[in-house]
Amino acid sequence: MDILIKASGDVIEKTTFYDWLFTITNSSDRLFILCGGGTSITKALQKQGIEYEFFPTGREIKNEKGRIIAEDILREQKRLTEEQLNQRGIKATVFIPVFKLGDKVCHVNGDSYAMALYPSFNKIFIVTLRGRNKSFPNDLDKIEVVYL
Repeated sequence: MDILIKASGDVIEKTTFYDWLFTITNSSDRLFILCGGGTSITKALQKQGIEYEFFPTGREIKNEKGRIIAEDILREQKRLTEEQLNQRGIKATVFIPVFKLGDKVCHVNGDSYAMALYPSFNKIFIVTLRGRNKSFPNDLDKIEVVYL
């Protein structure tokens, strides 16, 4: 079975996330983890005084410097996730919601990215912190929201 997990940047630093992974997979599954980083990105952009806005499709960062900062944070989240997975012997492909078109850095909202990948996976988990509200259309029955 092919499993996609969109993990909030706030959960990939928690031991409970990796413990949870053991409960949903077996050795024949292929695991793909999409790393988020929203809270860290917000803090970094605010620290630098870089403007951004939230829209239904995600955050719009107002300049290239801000998009590069966000990409750097996501790449670090990816590296940390891979490190934690390796320490626990969990095999997964880890990726971030960033594309480059030529030299332009393009960000995609992680939840939107997961929905775009819907047809290609048997199961999709959206993993975030308790207290956050996530919802998806009812007809996307392969998506399950998990609060850790």
